[in-house]
Amino acid sequence: IPERSSEGYGLNVAAMHQLAGNGIRLLITVDCGITAVEEVAVARQLGIDTIITDHHQPPECLPDAWALLNPHQPACRYPNKHLCGVGVVFKLITALRAACREAHLFTGRLPNLKRHLDLVTLGTIADVTPIRDENRIIVAHGLREIEQTRKPGLRALRRVSQREGKPADAGEVGFHLAPRINATGRLGSAAQSVALLTALDPHEAHELAQALDRVNQERRDMQRAIEDAVHERITRQYGPEPPAAIVLGDASWHHGIVGIVAARVAEKYHRPTFLLQIENGVARGSGRSIPAFDLYQGLQHCAQWLQRYGGHKYAAGLTMDAAQLPYFQEDLIRYADDVLDPSDLEPILALDAIVLLQDITLGFVEQMEALAPYGAGNPIPVLGAYDVRIASTIRRLGQQGQHAKFQVKQETAKLEVIAFQLADHVQSLASEASLDIAFTPILNTWQGRYNVELQLRALRHHRPQHGPEGERRGERTRGWRGAGEKN
Repeated sequence: IPERSSEGYGLNVAAMHQLAGNGIRLLITVDCGITAVEEVAVARQLGIDTIITDHHQPPECLPDAWALLNPHQPACRYPNKHLCGVGVVFKLITALRAACREAHLFTGRLPNLKRHLDLVTLGTIADVTPIRDENRIIVAHGLREIEQTRKPGLRALRRVSQREGKPADAGEVGFHLAPRINATGRLGSAAQSVALLTALDPHEAHELAQALDRVNQERRDMQRAIEDAVHERITRQYGPEPPAAIVLGDASWHHGIVGIVAARVAEKYHRPTFLLQIENGVARGSGRSIPAFDLYQGLQHCAQWLQRYGGHKYAAGLTMDAAQLPYFQEDLIRYADDVLDPSDLEPILALDAIVLLQDITLGFVEQMEALAPYGAGNPIPVLGAYDVRIASTIRRLGQQGQHAKFQVKQETAKLEVIAFQLADHVQSLASEASLDIAFTPILNTWQGRYNVELQLRALRHHRPQHGPEGERRGERTRGWRGAGEKN
């Protein structure tokens, strides 16, 4: 497992020499290696056979490995092109199990791979792969495995995340479990996370889970500081309207955190974004993108400025000479200007349907929950209701009063609303006679009782509509408060 700050991502030549010196003769990569032409050549010279399992976009020149497992290879006919790194590994293990069965290598029962779908699901959701087709099947079964997992590490992780005993869903994995697992790798070595997930002793697992929780809090503090610095730089350099792509670098930013911040910046400004840490004349970092821009193709276009790069449409990483950063910045912005229309740079608030509040019943929400598990490629439905009124006092929640709870009314229907991170927006529009709201209906459980609640996504002054069809396809977010923000 590479130490991120000193070794970067994936394979490196020094590690190949170290492994060979330790007597390693077979190396199986996970989630990396498809671009490691030089490293695999060195490994071969040192007597190491390499099997690459990866899901990132392959370059034209592939490594001379003993085997390459990557669904994106041009000749690969496997139908699911959206397996994440652990999904590709699961396919390898499944095939190995089948081969063992056919060769009668097991005298007893073969390993039960279904009970490891908890780990496959962790990776599938954490890597934001589309929850469709085979991935949907993996996640649907894997979430049930998470609920009943016998792995001490995963049980301890759910405990420190205050999720023990609760139904598992994609939100738990994406916002509670995965950030804690990823935190140690971002700030140093991922060895602690591996130790947690492979722990057999519950006491050891508990100690490791608490350590990961502390590191994750440290990561959150650092992330907040970098975000503030990035927003200040963007405002100072570009004003309210950034260019078609954002490329920034700084020596004080932590290399393991810039990817998360890039995702938040890309979401806030709706621009493909690269954030880089500069150290000893080298700039390394990560990028995140928007639906209309293929990040990997953008890097291919700018490859003359880069030492190495890899990734896919929505996420990528790169290493470059820091002196080339201004040229890369200029080139990527020009390329984004050429391939993107102005409308591509304005986010869309996609409403799946326009409804009346009287239609949002317990039965309706129960039927909607059959569409789960939600995630990338199968987003949770967002509905719109027009001409509603705030029908209660607004109660602020959260340590900073950033959340709000209140009731809305439309004709005779009245429902409770929870607004995460949107209290200021709600308060600023509270005096309006009529509002349009975008929301997701959810079931709120309290002491065994269920009631329907609206999770607010955005709101605005009411605008008379001439028909809902444009809204169903999605409308520009201008005028909506909260739309396009991380809620």
